[in-house]
Amino acid sequence: MGTIRDRGLVKWQAALIMPEHKALHKKMGEVDYFLNKKPILDECQVEEFENNIHYAMEYHLPIRFSLHK
Repeated sequence: MGTIRDRGLVKWQAALIMPEHKALHKKMGEVDYFLNKKPILDECQVEEFENNIHYAMEYHLPIRFSLHK
């Protein structure tokens, strides 16, 4: 029996890229519509966030986080 040879990430790459796709990909690289700028927080805002997290943990309340790279 032969062994199966995995091509890794190559198998997920497109075999053909049309000029329209290439232009769209370049345009999206210039302006990322889904990326928000990281906010600059002062000490009061950080303390308020921490208090909200502690309160939610104490009373078993749901909380939602938004993370920035």
